[in-house]
Amino acid sequence: MNCINGKDRVNDQQNKRCKQNVTAAISYADYLQLDKLLDSQTMLSKQNGRVSYDEHLFIVTHQAYELWFKQILFEMDIVCKLLSANLWNNEHEMFNILKRLGRISSIIKLLLEHFGVLETMTPYDFAEFRDYLKPASGFQSLQFRMIENKLGLKKENRVSCCKSYTDCFSAKKYDELERISAEPSLFTLVCHWLESTPMLKDNIVWDQYRRAADHWLEGSSEPDISCLEKRRNLMDSVFKCDQHKRLVEQGNRTFSHMALKGAIIVYAYRHEKGYTLANRILESLVDIDTLLSKWRYSHFVMVHKMIGSYSSGTGGTTGSEYLRSTLCDSYRIFIDLINLPALIIPAIYIPPLIKSQGK
Repeated sequence: MNCINGKDRVNDQQNKRCKQNVTAAISYADYLQLDKLLDSQTMLSKQNGRVSYDEHLFIVTHQAYELWFKQILFEMDIVCKLLSANLWNNEHEMFNILKRLGRISSIIKLLLEHFGVLETMTPYDFAEFRDYLKPASGFQSLQFRMIENKLGLKKENRVSCCKSYTDCFSAKKYDELERISAEPSLFTLVCHWLESTPMLKDNIVWDQYRRAADHWLEGSSEPDISCLEKRRNLMDSVFKCDQHKRLVEQGNRTFSHMALKGAIIVYAYRHEKGYTLANRILESLVDIDTLLSKWRYSHFVMVHKMIGSYSSGTGGTTGSEYLRSTLCDSYRIFIDLINLPALIIPAIYIPPLIKSQGK
């Protein structure tokens, strides 16, 4: 007579459950919910008895945009969570942030390619079904507005439009947008991170860097006095807190003075241990900002090609002219990082670090 102890009986039950799970394994179509996804292309031109086959391309492309927007938001949430902790002593998490930011850049590059697919449709093809879209508009993309807010685009920096967001979104969606706006943005978290740059804990490194900048300016061979004076004024705005604050008040800078100092130190000492990854993170933020500007420009060019300069948008905006107005520095979230190369002294003047510093 075979005896089965309690442990063997539990293992036997677990094996049976595993076999049942394998038998009832989910299918590819069910896992991806393809029935729901592939049945979501409703052509209004067809419903109105005048089929425009290019409408199908228009719908699929914009649905693909929204899916990728969702992934960008997913990656940004992880980056923001990681930035909320102390990164300077956690190389693993810095690699993780770099990976996520790189993925966001890759997605935006892919979204740029979507315009080429859309432009296989001619303006006349688009005109066949465009009126059916009204009052729907890309301006009403909640996810894209959430991406902008998570990045750190401020309400006062947005170009005013004929419609407010309360008109574009339901109360529930508007509340979601407001909730995102109330959370610390990626811009805010990056500022806090840079403000905590280890080399800034005392003034030794920064004072050495400032003296090196003075030495560079004093030994400058710039023949144009006006250019030299402009360079001196620019350096003053870096080292004099009151001048930096004045530029912030004027809207010409966005970082706090301490965050700007941190960014300069990270860039200047990017080859030092602990700062290489930090510099790559800053470069990735510039990449994302630049790619979004390219996306806005490509969007404007495509819409201008499709509807010209005089047509209004389907959602009531000024159409291509509204999109043109968003091609400005106020939409650049990390403009201070983009302008950083102009604030750095030449490498040969950067003073070497003493080993005990920055630790």
